[in-house]
Amino acid sequence: MKDINKPLLIVLCVIILFLCFYFPNKIMEVKHVHNSLSEFVAEIQMEEEFYQLNFDLNNKMTGLVVPDIFCTKSRNERYLLSEIPESRPLLIYRYSHKNCTPCYIEDLEMLQEEFSDSFDLLMVLCSYQTERDFVIFKRLHQKKLPGYHIPIHAFDWIVEDYGNPYYFVLHPDMKISHVYVPNKIYPEFNRQYLEGVKRFLSK
Repeated sequence: MKDINKPLLIVLCVIILFLCFYFPNKIMEVKHVHNSLSEFVAEIQMEEEFYQLNFDLNNKMTGLVVPDIFCTKSRNERYLLSEIPESRPLLIYRYSHKNCTPCYIEDLEMLQEEFSDSFDLLMVLCSYQTERDFVIFKRLHQKKLPGYHIPIHAFDWIVEDYGNPYYFVLHPDMKISHVYVPNKIYPEFNRQYLEGVKRFLSK
């Protein structure tokens, strides 16, 4: 009887040990899958919110008329905005020193790369505490981009409330379209926007 019980006891111990390792591992696997699914769902929701934001802004802002503000290119060059566009639409990139600095530096680098052969299709409108700050930053990061300094509260519309840099297309009649708030989380979407707008402006 003792001889039979000993193997049974060994088998039972093996089974218990197996179960002790199996179930915790399975629980960890289930938790890992659950966490992965949660992250995936969260990413999808973020993308949907990103698309929805830009969709809503376009619905609300397309057709708005830009105020005819003064734009300073250098100490001796100051123009009304209406004097700058030619007879075709232009892409405008708008930011201020209050926005996320790495964000607009990254956007400016992407702009310079994407429009390296067609800077005449765009304008950068930015706001700094002083025009001197603008000149210094332009010398460092906007050597080729056509940048202009404008008052911080030049535009009184909803997209300014988000506190982020943004794009829009300015038409010769001073109306706007193609409003887009980039997000550095989605560089591929930002580039797709620039490529699409560039094709539109090059028609």
